[in-house]
Amino acid sequence: MDNYCISVGHGLKVRGAKGYIDEVDEAKWLVGELEKEIEKRGATVDTFFDTTSTTQDQNLKTIVNWHNSKKRVGDISIHFNAYETTSKPMGTECLYVTQSEIAQAVAAAIAGVGFKPRGAKKRTDLYFLNNTEEPAILIEVCFVDSSADANLWKSKKSAVARALADLVRPLDPEKQVSRPATIPDNQKGITASVFGGESDPNCSAYDEDKMLNDTDLYIALPDRFEDDRPEVRVHNRQTGKSAVAEIWDVGPWNIDDPYWDKGTRPQAESGTDMSGRKTNGAGIDLSPALAKQLGVDGMGEVDWEFV
Repeated sequence: MDNYCISVGHGLKVRGAKGYIDEVDEAKWLVGELEKEIEKRGATVDTFFDTTSTTQDQNLKTIVNWHNSKKRVGDISIHFNAYETTSKPMGTECLYVTQSEIAQAVAAAIAGVGFKPRGAKKRTDLYFLNNTEEPAILIEVCFVDSSADANLWKSKKSAVARALADLVRPLDPEKQVSRPATIPDNQKGITASVFGGESDPNCSAYDEDKMLNDTDLYIALPDRFEDDRPEVRVHNRQTGKSAVAEIWDVGPWNIDDPYWDKGTRPQAESGTDMSGRKTNGAGIDLSPALAKQLGVDGMGEVDWEFV
């Protein structure tokens, strides 16, 4: 069985960055949550938090020595970034030496939750990446000194853990892009269309003051939610990309077709909607930013699930 080693950047006595949130505290929380989520998905995980080191040099060596003492297929170090105090979103990035594709996928997964994408960055000057003996990445989740990042992290931290855990799959490319068997068949292979943004200006059916813009990750489903609206993870099997989005609107085509509750396929797949209009078969609408994140150009097929 694949085993992954994940460590908290810095340690109990060698602290990291501190701003609106504390790097070590949040990294420690994420490592613990990742352990739970990854083990749910059938992989095994070893985690580490350095409680003894008192200098940076000792801390780095302690972390790397722990990783290299384990039998595993990959190494992950969790950090939070810092630059200068700001209210602007700063974003997420993943650092690597040799693992470009993995780093890109990780950066995209966190950006898919709503963080500004900074992408994958090659760094050849980091002790952790240079001295671990298995494929390694270092994740900079977001910036502790950005109030926008910190607020988003506080509200989306569980979604970040789930999105990262979803990436932990066997190296077989076909298995990497398949979805867990828990997604009902009637929510797989759903035709998705793109709506909202500058080319399709409208306001949310749930909040008339909220414009369907080009930048946020949101969807529409063809029934109105009367209570709290759950978040939705959308997955494109063709590209292997996933993202978490909010429900902002009702549609496409119908406004009373909760096919996910009824165990049926979207009614619009029949070719006409409930009012007799000819349809394109879509059972979910994607915002322009979400479609771009998933690699959907105009129309596509996706799987989706509530999270």
